[in-house]
Amino acid sequence: MLLYTKRVMSKSTLIVVFFALLLMAVATNQVSAHATLESTTPAQNSVVSHPQQIELHYNEPVNTKYSSITIFDDKGKSLGEFKPTNSGTNQTLTFDVGQLDNGTHKVSWHTTSADGHEIQDEFEFSINKKTTSNIDVTPPFYETSNFWFGLFRFITEGSLIVLMGSFLVNSVAKRYQLPTYLAFFSYKPISWILSAMAFITAIIYIMTLSPELVSNIMALDMTALLQAPFLLAMIAIIVLLLLFTLNEMMTIWYIAISLIIIVTLSMSGHVWAQSFPLWSIILRSIHLLGMALWLGGMVYLVWLATTKQLQDIVKVKRFFFKLNLGAVIALVISGVLMAIDETSLAAIWSSVTTWSSLFYVKIIGTILMITLGGYQSFRALTNLQKVNKKVLYCEIIIGIMLVLAGIIMSQIQIPS
Repeated sequence: MLLYTKRVMSKSTLIVVFFALLLMAVATNQVSAHATLESTTPAQNSVVSHPQQIELHYNEPVNTKYSSITIFDDKGKSLGEFKPTNSGTNQTLTFDVGQLDNGTHKVSWHTTSADGHEIQDEFEFSINKKTTSNIDVTPPFYETSNFWFGLFRFITEGSLIVLMGSFLVNSVAKRYQLPTYLAFFSYKPISWILSAMAFITAIIYIMTLSPELVSNIMALDMTALLQAPFLLAMIAIIVLLLLFTLNEMMTIWYIAISLIIIVTLSMSGHVWAQSFPLWSIILRSIHLLGMALWLGGMVYLVWLATTKQLQDIVKVKRFFFKLNLGAVIALVISGVLMAIDETSLAAIWSSVTTWSSLFYVKIIGTILMITLGGYQSFRALTNLQKVNKKVLYCEIIIGIMLVLAGIIMSQIQIPS
């Protein structure tokens, strides 16, 4: 049996190493770019006379193959979809739109940035005269694939963070000779469920991409695949979760899989938009590890309290103090460095955007978690000799909200 286990571990290790190297190779081959629309011709809300072309000017070159615009009249009726006249990668996209009628028009555009994110927005202009102030062509949120992608991504990634954190915390607790629920907790069915969730999330993600990009991905075009790092990350996570279900492996095997899953999750956001993706991956991995340990610790503490396993208060307090301290240090330092890496503190402070607002929410949430964690360690466990369940549940809720905020931030425009 030992020989079989070593043989399986050897083969499985090669698979894990292969996927790790594959993802790192993607990191080193990505171009640093996160496209933002700087200006348009005609300009936003301008009144012009019969333009024959529409131009979009970005701060970085974008792929014309995966770009298009749709024009609507002042009644919200679509006048058709238009592709750029130029090819390759260009910083300016030009669209021949022919003769448009007088009145206000809305232009809905989308393109794919180098970090694989589909970016889109809209603007209005008028020909000869303005006939309306706002053309609403936005469908209900529940009809958009982006909404469902965000929802499933939150559930999948949040569950993975909690699951991996729980396993790591239990592994550390075992070394402290504290009670663990590994013997009562079956990871295999949960891993299968999360594999299915990751697969569904990947499918919904594909639905958010342009038809041209999807077609090239299905044809296994490497250039197109590199435009969709989130898809590669989900494929890797599915494989890693399946490897996580292998029986009778050494403990270090499952710990390694947990850590690699966290690293893989770090590759599904804005890291490819940075000048040094590998550095960004390291920062985000540390950040996610800190969050995983914190949430895993909360789940462990809930289990201790509900099963009345909380007997050696001194040992539990010492364990959680070290665990929370390490998680806080990882979260705070990596969070600050991530903000500096992705943008600048001046840009965050000077611009009021959804991203910057969520950044402040994460700061406030982290401070609240630290405060509640301190109360739990120094008040409840020390003086009252018990776990304050209300405080504990508040910590878990705040942690989940921070995960949600982080996922939303990874899908939207970063202030620059």
